[in-house]
Amino acid sequence: MHFFDEIWDIINESEKEIKFLKFDDFYAKFKTTKEQNFTRDSKAKPLARPCYEKFCKVIAMKDINKKIPSHQKQLNFLHNVAHIEFSAIDIALDAVYRFENLPYDYYADWLEVAQDEIRHFKMIEKLLGEYGAKYGDFEVHDGLFVALCKTQDSLKKRMALLPRYMEANGLDANTHIIKKLSQEAGNEKILEALNVILAEEVSHVSKGDRWFRYACELEGASTDEYINIVRELYPNAFASARELNEEARLKAGFSVAELEAIKSVARGRNG
Repeated sequence: MHFFDEIWDIINESEKEIKFLKFDDFYAKFKTTKEQNFTRDSKAKPLARPCYEKFCKVIAMKDINKKIPSHQKQLNFLHNVAHIEFSAIDIALDAVYRFENLPYDYYADWLEVAQDEIRHFKMIEKLLGEYGAKYGDFEVHDGLFVALCKTQDSLKKRMALLPRYMEANGLDANTHIIKKLSQEAGNEKILEALNVILAEEVSHVSKGDRWFRYACELEGASTDEYINIVRELYPNAFASARELNEEARLKAGFSVAELEAIKSVARGRNG
């Protein structure tokens, strides 16, 4: 099977264990074959619906988590994390599938991210199981899938929006959640998993930064367009007043000037 056809097959596989086995087989072949053909035989297929739609009830993002009983809040939180991590698997895989004729390192980077996201999902899935639940027991939103659809025709926009905006926001949110959970007893296993995810997501954002800059160079565009690119896709972007994880963002490739610009946008929207 052709490189891109195999990736498309994995993206659309909804049986989790089969999906992961297919990925393992594909990734093992990829790592042992340096000479790869990254030119597709036909156009990339448009995204239609997320594979998790087959086993999750998908609702609008604005309606998510509206009526969760207090005794289920922790389970719902874990389920939300599981959903983000499962979605992130296909985000990484679609970065591989969607864009052709890029350097070998580009595909290697996003396949490595996919492997990380599978491991993250399995960690959270195991915790869900310990609480007597499974992925699919709660409603989910398709917000990340919508972001994929918005950027399926542009490498620059994809790298700006998904890793460099959405996953970078996760660096901030995860840090906030870890601080909050650390103040309560009984969260040790959850904190252990979240700390692993936080540490490894810095490298994911860094990869997004690398390939965003590469895409800008290809197009003769300035990386200073980053905020405008994201706000063109999501006009309310950068509105959060949450404290930025500046240390993690700087490690991932953001500049001090960019962080100040992001904070300035937030102040303008909230001040």
